[in-house]
Amino acid sequence: MARGQGGAGPARLRGRARDGRRPPRDPDRAGAARDAAARGVSVPDWEDPRRVLGRYGLAPKKKFSQSFLVSRHAVDAIARALAPRPDEQTVELGPGLGTLTGALLREGARVLAIDADPQMLEVLQQELGHVEQLSLMHGDAANVDLAGLAAAHGPVALAGNLPYAITGAILSNLCAHRHALSRAVIMVQKEVRDRLLADPGNKTYGALTVFVQAGFRVEPVVKVPSGAFHPPPKVDSAVVKLTPLDPPRAEETEDFRAVVRAAFQQRRKTLRNSLKKLGVEADMFAHAGIDPTRRPETLSVEELAALTLAWSAARG
Repeated sequence: MARGQGGAGPARLRGRARDGRRPPRDPDRAGAARDAAARGVSVPDWEDPRRVLGRYGLAPKKKFSQSFLVSRHAVDAIARALAPRPDEQTVELGPGLGTLTGALLREGARVLAIDADPQMLEVLQQELGHVEQLSLMHGDAANVDLAGLAAAHGPVALAGNLPYAITGAILSNLCAHRHALSRAVIMVQKEVRDRLLADPGNKTYGALTVFVQAGFRVEPVVKVPSGAFHPPPKVDSAVVKLTPLDPPRAEETEDFRAVVRAAFQQRRKTLRNSLKKLGVEADMFAHAGIDPTRRPETLSVEELAALTLAWSAARG
């Protein structure tokens, strides 16, 4: 499990990596995997990713912002929180060296692992390629076709260690395709975790909070210190679980996004001032039952949805 930047659109793994190189083979490891499979133990037990890197002569790549999770406690916490089932499709974003992949497979999951780094996929092929329940795909974690996967397999369970640089894009994709998910358990920067869990009036409550809480129940799973990664990032991380709400607290329409973004772009101003450019008038505030002298950070998801409806209705 590793953080990694996005790449090209999804493509099934086959042949060599783009640079034409394969990681060196490890006959002993491959033989051990075959022996384990023959004994009915198809998924190897936990192995520290640093040992796997050393065995293949690899190092974390700055190009992909790779930082590998080396805490078994955190990995097992993610797998348990997701609670994958063999009758559903589990999607893992950024599997890296397969640390979480193995844990999910041991929980009985049917896993599609998507990574932007072809060499990581080659390592996964050698380490876990004998496991029938695993499929590998090269692709961009921020642009996974969740709707297409759900159309083929039903709502998917999603897990991943999200790259800091594209966390916002991934969360936006999840929000836009909420109906394609049964649940998601993701590793994010601790600051993002705090924003996702924030209540109105909290200084970390903002547009991201509203967009995610509009469609998901957000639950904390575990905090993960920077020392649980190799190499360690400069900030701590945390795992959260997102469960789609049915019905949602607010529909994510273009008007809703416009109102929320405009409001929080000037969060210290009153609603009257922050929404002036959108043309939100006094009668619209009155119709929604909202005092225009309040600040955006004090409004609940439902209040922002009501204000959006009033604005949309007035515009025809």
